[in-house]
Amino acid sequence: MERQLNIRSDEAYERAHRLAKRRGQSVTTVVADALRQAEEQSPNPEVTTKEAAETMRILRELAREGGRRKKPGATSDHNDFYDKFGLPK
Repeated sequence: MERQLNIRSDEAYERAHRLAKRRGQSVTTVVADALRQAEEQSPNPEVTTKEAAETMRILRELAREGGRRKKPGATSDHNDFYDKFGLPK
């Protein structure tokens, strides 16, 4: 059984019928083609497992590279800026 889609928009109705007449196609074909084209042009927000793994590989490599470029004696310890209560000196 074919499914049915009801769109309650005068503008959509007029545009679909006008385009169908111009192309010599059914309204269903025109609407399906338009939806297919819109879907193909829209970015896919889903990330594949392979893409996620590649992103993590790149991030790990960047972290390693950053570590290699660290200046001798550089640290993330900022205790000299704060007193024993954690307030700025």
